[in-house]
Amino acid sequence: MPRTQEPVTNIPPVGPDGVPPNVPDAVTPGTIVFSGNGTGTDVRFQMEGDKLVLTQGMNSTTIPIQDLVPRGAVQISWAFATCVMAVFIGWPIARAVARYIDRRSPTARSDHAMEQHQRQRVEQLERNIDTVAVELERLSEAQRFTTKLMEQRVERDRPMVPVDARP
Repeated sequence: MPRTQEPVTNIPPVGPDGVPPNVPDAVTPGTIVFSGNGTGTDVRFQMEGDKLVLTQGMNSTTIPIQDLVPRGAVQISWAFATCVMAVFIGWPIARAVARYIDRRSPTARSDHAMEQHQRQRVEQLERNIDTVAVELERLSEAQRFTTKLMEQRVERDRPMVPVDARP
């Protein structure tokens, strides 16, 4: 037969300031007391279940614990943590996947083929420029040779006049 829990009946009575009436300055467990600096009124903080009880003299205030942190602040903190995780963990993974897809795409292969074709064209252009330079050097050498021959022919065909002969 299952046992049921019996209610506890030996809880001492508590006065309006949260202290048992028969012991005026007693502090119950879980209570924080700040002295009143000689004024005689202490400030007591005591946890009672899910409530925080603030007591000073005969005044008492109860604050529910769930109201200490607003729900909006909790949601914002979770959203911020999620964003930080997405940036520091998700971003590198997304970059790696994008690079993998980019390498496997046919455009990457066609870009590589186009680059090879352009490299071959540039090499061919360099060879043609070298050939033109060699031919230009041959033409200039032929020009110099022709000029030299013409000078020799002019000197040979010119009549020789003695320098001492005067008219």
